[in-house]
Amino acid sequence: MNTQATGNAAAMALKALQRAAGVDGDVESASDDADELELVVARGALVQRYAAVWKPTIASTAALTLVRSRFEGRNACLLITTYLSPYLAEHCRNIGLQFIDTAGNAYLDAEGLYVYVSGARPDTTLLPARGRGTGNPTALRMILALLSRPSLLQATYREIAQASGIALGSVGAVFKELAARGLLLDDATTRQRQLTAPDRLLEEWVANYPAMLRPRLQIGRYAAAQPDWWRTAAQADFDNAYWSGEVAAERMTGFPRAQTQTLYVDAEHKGRVVQHAVQTYGLRAQPDGAVEILEAFWPASMGNAGVAGIAPPVIVYADLMASLDARNLEAAGMLRAGVLKETLEQF
Repeated sequence: MNTQATGNAAAMALKALQRAAGVDGDVESASDDADELELVVARGALVQRYAAVWKPTIASTAALTLVRSRFEGRNACLLITTYLSPYLAEHCRNIGLQFIDTAGNAYLDAEGLYVYVSGARPDTTLLPARGRGTGNPTALRMILALLSRPSLLQATYREIAQASGIALGSVGAVFKELAARGLLLDDATTRQRQLTAPDRLLEEWVANYPAMLRPRLQIGRYAAAQPDWWRTAAQADFDNAYWSGEVAAERMTGFPRAQTQTLYVDAEHKGRVVQHAVQTYGLRAQPDGAVEILEAFWPASMGNAGVAGIAPPVIVYADLMASLDARNLEAAGMLRAGVLKETLEQF
């Protein structure tokens, strides 16, 4: 979306705010980032300025967490979107993320100004069209490969399909969708591809992964007799497995001390690995157990930032962000500012 379209969307949300809560507003300026702008809201003599970001679709609490982390360290920040459900609106209030949407829902909490409107129904003609998009499992697999191995962006379709673990015919469809959304430039003359906003593609992937792909991967949850069982586990026991979440964050950054364990296991070895973990380390099935085992869905060639037995950093980052735990969000920020920043700078 270009800056003019972003401004138009913000103006629409401000008009809805005026109708719903009697609060006036105006767009002051747009930034170089197509989805960021500055606006002002006013009720009587009270005037509040906001740095705002436009997100057409918000479908999960993880997406809200990403927006909140984007504003970290900045004051008077605001999310603008097409529509937030009552559940997501309440989550915004819980995490202190102010927002307005084009349906008239809003949460504003500034000195002398408090607005909370939830439950207004959207005009369905304004909702973003739901096409195949880049939030489906196949696209998520391919985008993970691209974000993990930047050089893969210039590879052949066959190489990309093999590295992503998807069908050859799906590669072109994902590229076409990225290009249509302005996230990819594909020069037919030089045969060079360029991601225009790899950081935003990462944010989108992290928001979509917990809802679109991750639930399909879970093998089970378990409790362990000893909380630190994994520290004494022999690496040979998990040759075909990869730590993510808190364990991976501890090994990659030294922070925090892992209290839960997330383990991805290669599909062809999952039965053996799970059985061995149960028999050797006393794991027992428990729906809310601290140990989560999932099926790894990426080829081993994707890499893991040079740390043996660790999932790709994008996966680790996504799992930390989805937990919504304050310690994990801090660890995710360290990954984002370190290894992930270095990877994104290669595009």
